[in-house]
Amino acid sequence: NTSSDQRLKENIADADDAGSKVDAIKVRQFDWKTDGSHQDYGMVAQELQSVAPEAVTGNADSDDMMMVDYSKLVPMLIKEIQSLRARVTQLETEEAS
Repeated sequence: NTSSDQRLKENIADADDAGSKVDAIKVRQFDWKTDGSHQDYGMVAQELQSVAPEAVTGNADSDDMMMVDYSKLVPMLIKEIQSLRARVTQLETEEAS
């Protein structure tokens, strides 16, 4: 769980459109070096850092491995789904007219 209580926040406002950020995320497939297993969908921390730094821990210049917290991407993805649903509704309404 992540703290999300309203009492911990200020300046609460609707988030900006997330489409350009979602489009900038590179979803990759790859094989893990450790055991050769294949992963169909994932991200590379170094690539994601410029798009969603809040989801990446570590530093590319360090010997420590960088990590991705995929849960930090969920709010952005929900915002984009909401935008797409609104657009579909608008298009369906225009088509019905």
